[in-house]
Amino acid sequence: MPLLFAVTMFVSASLLFMVQPMVAKAVLPLLGGSPAVWNGCMVFFQALLLLGYLYADRLTRRTSTSEQWAIHLVVLALPVIAFVLAALFSSKHTPIAVIEALAPNEGSSPIVSVLAILTVAIGIPFFVCSTTATLLQKWFTYTGHPSARDPYFLYAASNFGSLISLLGYPFFIEPYMAQGAQTWFWAVGFIALAGLIALCGKAAANPLGVPPTAKIVEKPAAPVTARAAGEPPPSWARMAKWTALAFVPSSLMLGVTFHMTTDIASIPLLWVGPLALYLVTFIIAFSRVPAWFRILIGNLAPVMILLLVFLLISGVNPGVGLSLLLHLLTFFAAALMCHYELARDRPSPQHLTTYFLVMSFGGVLGGIFNSLLAPILFTDDYEYKLVLIVSCLMVPRLAAEEEGDPNYSTRRTGLILDIVIPGLVALAFWQLQKAGGFQTYVNAVRGLARSLEISDNTIHVIFSFALPVMVCFFFVDRPLRFALCVGAILGISVARENNRDVVRTERSFFGILKIDKEETYFESSFKDPDGKPIYGGGFEYLRLVHGTTLHGTQAKKLSNRPKDLLFMSTLDPWNNIAVTGTLTNFNMREEPLTYYHRTGPVGAIFSELRTRKGGADARSHVAMVGLGTGSVSCYAVKGQKLTFYEIDPAVKRLVADTDEYFTYVTDARTRGAELDFRLGDARLKLKEDVDRKYSLLLVDAFSSDSIPVHLLTTEAVQLYLDRLTDDGILALHISNKYVKLEPVVAAIAEKHNLVARVWADDAEGRPGKTGSSWVVLARKTEDLGDRIGSPLAELVDTYGSGAQLVRVLRVIYPELGPILDRSPLKQQDVVLEYLDKRTDAQSQQYAALVRKHTAFATTMTVLQEETGFGFRSVELNPDVPAWTDDFADVMRVMMIPELQAVRKFFGLKTPVER
Repeated sequence: MPLLFAVTMFVSASLLFMVQPMVAKAVLPLLGGSPAVWNGCMVFFQALLLLGYLYADRLTRRTSTSEQWAIHLVVLALPVIAFVLAALFSSKHTPIAVIEALAPNEGSSPIVSVLAILTVAIGIPFFVCSTTATLLQKWFTYTGHPSARDPYFLYAASNFGSLISLLGYPFFIEPYMAQGAQTWFWAVGFIALAGLIALCGKAAANPLGVPPTAKIVEKPAAPVTARAAGEPPPSWARMAKWTALAFVPSSLMLGVTFHMTTDIASIPLLWVGPLALYLVTFIIAFSRVPAWFRILIGNLAPVMILLLVFLLISGVNPGVGLSLLLHLLTFFAAALMCHYELARDRPSPQHLTTYFLVMSFGGVLGGIFNSLLAPILFTDDYEYKLVLIVSCLMVPRLAAEEEGDPNYSTRRTGLILDIVIPGLVALAFWQLQKAGGFQTYVNAVRGLARSLEISDNTIHVIFSFALPVMVCFFFVDRPLRFALCVGAILGISVARENNRDVVRTERSFFGILKIDKEETYFESSFKDPDGKPIYGGGFEYLRLVHGTTLHGTQAKKLSNRPKDLLFMSTLDPWNNIAVTGTLTNFNMREEPLTYYHRTGPVGAIFSELRTRKGGADARSHVAMVGLGTGSVSCYAVKGQKLTFYEIDPAVKRLVADTDEYFTYVTDARTRGAELDFRLGDARLKLKEDVDRKYSLLLVDAFSSDSIPVHLLTTEAVQLYLDRLTDDGILALHISNKYVKLEPVVAAIAEKHNLVARVWADDAEGRPGKTGSSWVVLARKTEDLGDRIGSPLAELVDTYGSGAQLVRVLRVIYPELGPILDRSPLKQQDVVLEYLDKRTDAQSQQYAALVRKHTAFATTMTVLQEETGFGFRSVELNPDVPAWTDDFADVMRVMMIPELQAVRKFFGLKTPVER
């Protein structure tokens, strides 16, 4: 019998945690692929879990177990009805329907849209499924089985099922099943679960020793033990403690996920790690662990919290991998500490449903705080640091329990010290932060560094940051004192950070936007008496940053002139007048920077657009998905219309509605360009704009350092083509640290029979320029223009970008090889002599290239020098299929070695290399 209940709870939990990423992935396209969607989804799932627990609590208060069973059988039928209605009337005819009409419009709340979409799609099935954990544990106490006295072991089985499903989804379900098939699989799984729950209800209604065919009489809901019967209901104080212990891990899970994806590394699917660790802490906490485990975790968690505090305040950068590891381990230790205290204080089975109801309530409060309140209350991710401080309050007072309750005088003295000592710690830490301005401190640090043979900065970090953090550990046996000391250090650190180079911070549902200052100086040809170069001038930039993703840069102030223009000076005074006038009128603020630099792919695309067809498209209608800083506005000329599609209203407020920070949009309007803004998800807005045709459509919408998947599917590209003129150009920005998107685009291009060229421009030597990779697509090669569509790209495709011309010619003309081997020192002359003897056009073309670039020039060098660009054909990988709205295996093209190792272990394809 315990096996039946354990299997049922395992299946229920597996379904719950399969549907969460499945539905969240389906909702993402309607909200621009924002990582904040996951936090919104978590609030919804936690709220329904709370309702499920409330339902179970109220149901099990009924006196008749058979009546409980009958009522729940009716409730189990509701999701089946919902599946049938969705399959009959939804657009895709699947049992779980995501309604596009509920997507947010201009001015509407994204979080409300998320909740509405999820309610319609999965509300009833998820609610019914969420009732299983507490209901079955309660029903198990009715069975009369010897294990029924402590049914909490079933909760560990439930969390184990959740963990298996969560980790198995990206490896075994998503790579092999389309989204439509996943919804049918889940619906069938739920029907099987309903059958198992019915069997469990039958077992509860017919306890051991009572024949199933016997007449069931009204009986108490639970045959409790004498001890349990005597246990009073949990007090309000005890329930408040349960709420706090559940709140902290829930909030920390969302906080650490948001912090890691915005401030450390925007890696797709990074949210899986914290959620998996969250479930593991439940499994450990509700299993049988030795008594010394509480002492271990009660000391380990504060140490991990202090290590993380040191990392947050010191500016030490141990690398992305170690930073992520420390955040995850600290979250794991703190969550395990709270969940162990929660499990340790669990009541008798008599109050089981109340216990889980309160626990769920605490989890919901954590989700509400992070997802709904924090974006309103805070301009940065302060909620993460705040809950770290609250977690310090949850540290168990191990020493106090051994000593017993102190008297009133001792308690009063302790409370006074709980206030005074953190104040002294704050004062000392504040003074240490200013110590760098005193020469005595600097000399002492340098002297100690020399004697220990380590850097000055290391000594400074130890004194200014490590020592204050270490002092906090001495107060770990006083949670209030410990929390206030940690809070004092974090608070001062945050206050100092706010005074740095950040000009403006704005937070919305889609993330945290920061405008910061950056200065760049360039050297002149002059040197000072010490031989050090004298800087010839520099730029002050304003940058728009979303976490680790740079959205654009504009030069704010120019000191002197950039060295790129120094070559224009001449000895002729009349020419110098012309040069001086040119330099004087040069306005760096109107120059597109970062990914849109004139010497990069975007500059090349606009250059070809203006010169093809005799300049007929010079003022044609152009569109851009993703506003950024509005850098593309620099290419808009008088009389030209430029349409921006942007999902985040905060970006438009900072970039287009004011010129306080960025003036690209204002400058374009001043030049006479007509700019239009469409707020909302680009695909939904493009679908509405049926009367618009663009000669160029650029897609540069980043989310978590990657283009949102729904903007890079076969259906999305077809929509883009529908909005282009017959000879229009589509440009996709595919720069990414962790995902190789080129083979995906190549597969989509092949499916649509498009010509595709890619330029991975890594040249960042010019002021303000950032390397970027762009793919351009068109229906015909000639639509790309003479240079982007140059036939020389075929040399790069066929022989590789590093192949020398002489090697290429050996392959094209096999008889040339032996001749070159006989004259290894005169290969240039031999090649030209051989080609000049041939009269065909191809040979003459190669002869001209050899004369201009030498026989030892690489194919990429020839391509770039001949066209001025670096566009080559995209590389098709047969193991990377085109993404569709229904199927996109993102992990297949992720270039994270650890992830690839896991995929290889399970026999999954890993066709891409970094």
